[in-house]
Amino acid sequence: MQIPHLTRAARLAALFIICASPAGAQRPVTHNTLTSDTLPRVTLHLDSTFTYLGTQSFVLYNVANAEQHFFAELDGKRIKRFVWIQFEGYLPDKPHTYNYSRDTTMTLWGRTIYRNSALWQIPTTEQNPASDGAHMRQFLRDRGLTMAPAMLYHRLVWLPETPARYELMIIYMEDPADQGALAGPLTGDRVTELLRASLARAGRSIEYH
Repeated sequence: MQIPHLTRAARLAALFIICASPAGAQRPVTHNTLTSDTLPRVTLHLDSTFTYLGTQSFVLYNVANAEQHFFAELDGKRIKRFVWIQFEGYLPDKPHTYNYSRDTTMTLWGRTIYRNSALWQIPTTEQNPASDGAHMRQFLRDRGLTMAPAMLYHRLVWLPETPARYELMIIYMEDPADQGALAGPLTGDRVTELLRASLARAGRSIEYH
């Protein structure tokens, strides 16, 4: 869900963890393949460097159903790369629609995608524990997984219908230290260069059908 902060992406894998889906999770993941049969109907494949961490579902801000799925490339308990996939839709009695008009649009995976990219400072405290980002970070903390203080970040959103009452959000993140960032300061053109390369890796790492 779009909110004022950035709270808010080789074929199949032999390397994965099978995690039981909590009550309410609708979309199965098998061998790094996530299948959604509804809102929207889509199949996502992540490459074999990623481990499937699991899923969780909840009502977000009392207005929308949210289902999250997480994948990571790990170095022990450290996250090198991270993919957060979120299916979200407003509750039937809520009149809201999604609006990402402030984001950049691009064509990716054959679809019009709303993109927001940045070097994102990972929050160390939760100003809004009810947010989807807070849910994600608690999921990682519960498993002892850690991120760098700042991550290369891309929020990629597809709105599958009009009016836009449902969204598929893919957030793709990378630890800059694994992408040669230590060779220079993380400012200006250097960040732009790293983000451009990171976005290209996101497109190659996720197959979207």
